[in-house]
Amino acid sequence: MHLNVVIVGCGDIGVRCAGTLQRAGHRVMGVRRNSGLLPDTIEARSADVCDPSSLKFLADQPIDVLIYSLAAENFNESDYRAAYVDGVKNVLAALGDVSEAGAGAARLALKRIFFISSTGVYHQNDGSVVDENSPTEPARFNGQLMLEGETLIRDTGIGTCIRFSGIYGPDRLRMINRVAAGQGSKEISTAYTNRIHVEDCAAVIAHLVECVQRGQTLEQIYLASDCGPATSTEVERFIAETLGLVIEQSGSSASAAVNRIAGSKRCNNKRLLDSGYQFIYPDYRAGYAKIIEQLRSSSQQ
Repeated sequence: MHLNVVIVGCGDIGVRCAGTLQRAGHRVMGVRRNSGLLPDTIEARSADVCDPSSLKFLADQPIDVLIYSLAAENFNESDYRAAYVDGVKNVLAALGDVSEAGAGAARLALKRIFFISSTGVYHQNDGSVVDENSPTEPARFNGQLMLEGETLIRDTGIGTCIRFSGIYGPDRLRMINRVAAGQGSKEISTAYTNRIHVEDCAAVIAHLVECVQRGQTLEQIYLASDCGPATSTEVERFIAETLGLVIEQSGSSASAAVNRIAGSKRCNNKRLLDSGYQFIYPDYRAGYAKIIEQLRSSSQQ
């Protein structure tokens, strides 16, 4: 049995996920402000989550799974509120009563709503381990508003929030470019960082959608980060070695204040692994090695 899946905010991760779901036999509709940016292989609709009138079509769709995967246009409070709070409210209003007791055309079919969130909801900065049950008391607006969006989705009774850590991939080369340009950190950081390859982001979402199809009980929150928390120093050194470079570091450690600002924490992905997910890139070594291999291959063509 195939599922009818709608991806609201169908950007890079959404397009990747759509391809995986389509290959598994599911019907996928991608929704974004400019649907012309979507590949021809995806059924596309233009809509703006900040314009309720553009979302009315959702009520008439036979939706089994809705994936809310918005990215704020800019890093400021108003854009974050628009993407992760107001947009969520507008989409839920367009769907109508999506509670488990709700009734109505699209609502009767709707089995799950996925909200793409972030580990930015965590406030921990002391190197401690965090999981789905850890306290979330973010001090910054981005984490606070993301958490508000999570609450809106979870309150439907059919919501699952996926908290991605730092996303990297072949089109997200900031750290590689910095190291290649000799601009890596000169101090040794002890702050833990967490990341997930963009291919795994898409695959995690697709995996959880498949769990819905199988009738598997889902949790309200999944922390989606790879299996290798590491300091930025460790990651930069690995990238440099893989590129055949040497990072000149002073040998001095970054100050405790700097490490705290970095939001040092270690993400525990046990719940996701227990659901049956297997990482394509289990840690930064596997992911960055593949990216650098791809970059070398493309430069030789």
